[in-house]
Amino acid sequence: MIPLAADVDRLPPYPLDLDDRQRERVDRLLSGTVVSLHDHPVRLPDPLTPESWAEYGESGTEHLGHAGLERSGLDVVLASSLAEPDQERLLRWARRMRDGLAATADGPVILPALEDLGSIGTDLDGITALYEAGIRSAGLVYNAGNPLGGGLGQPVDGGLTPLGRRAVTEMNRLGMLVDLSHVGDRTSVEAAAAGEAPVVISHAGARALWPSPRMKPDDVLRAVADTSGVVGVEAAPGSTRVKGNPEHDLDAVMAHVEYIAELVGVDHVGLGPDTFFGDHTALYAAAGWAPQPVPGHEGLALPGYVSGMENPAEAPRNAAGWLVRHGWTDADIAKILGGNARRVLDAVLR
Repeated sequence: MIPLAADVDRLPPYPLDLDDRQRERVDRLLSGTVVSLHDHPVRLPDPLTPESWAEYGESGTEHLGHAGLERSGLDVVLASSLAEPDQERLLRWARRMRDGLAATADGPVILPALEDLGSIGTDLDGITALYEAGIRSAGLVYNAGNPLGGGLGQPVDGGLTPLGRRAVTEMNRLGMLVDLSHVGDRTSVEAAAAGEAPVVISHAGARALWPSPRMKPDDVLRAVADTSGVVGVEAAPGSTRVKGNPEHDLDAVMAHVEYIAELVGVDHVGLGPDTFFGDHTALYAAAGWAPQPVPGHEGLALPGYVSGMENPAEAPRNAAGWLVRHGWTDADIAKILGGNARRVLDAVLR
């Protein structure tokens, strides 16, 4: 039996310092529609080492954080697999996730999602197979690119390919969200213009605030908004930092929410925390992943965790509290917490 991280009270609660009236507002807002556009709502091994991570992967089991999710206020979670080039492994993951969800009626609706369509190669029938297995959102391209278009990790983004245009059309036909989170800038703009349905960036932030290629420039953010889509702001360790502030915490994450709302309107921003139940920073080392370097900040270490946005259950409540404390209206907070994402889901999903 692999020891797993707690999905409730693993770390001390974030000190929001709300008064009674503000706490009542947060509770009321969380009783409305709350959506995570991108999370990994599973319990990681604890302690997390290369050995325990390998054993965890070999177990072939999805250890959902049911207790944490039930307390989160979330209604819908787009639960993503990790980027995976093997189509059969992805299909098995989706079926396991679907079977596991059928065993419980508590907690939010969980929609399986992918970070990358690279597993289909050049066979667009693979999109239908993924849809039939339960996948309802897919990243068109991952960092290194694929036959559909350019990825954000490539030195040159050649744009959306003819096959990529056909893939967008097929996803629209099926009712599958087109996700541009790891897509190159040129391909993102072209993919947004190629379809007839809203697109999403399920987990990213604003490059104007932090010069990482994982963040999105203003023209990409505008392209998503122009489709009536939504940008989910993420909180993976080291992602949504802010220039001039070495910390990565709730304040930094919410600065990206504010920036995007001001740039393209509050109707086009939401939450896509990209979190786990467990030590996300240790996961990078255990899995042998290296976050992409940020120009001018190559020596900046990852935080131990993102205070206030550490896991899928904590993120929506603390985001709501932060927005209440900073004077946002209930109507706008409700849009950010889930109203905008729900609008897009209703427009796209069949």
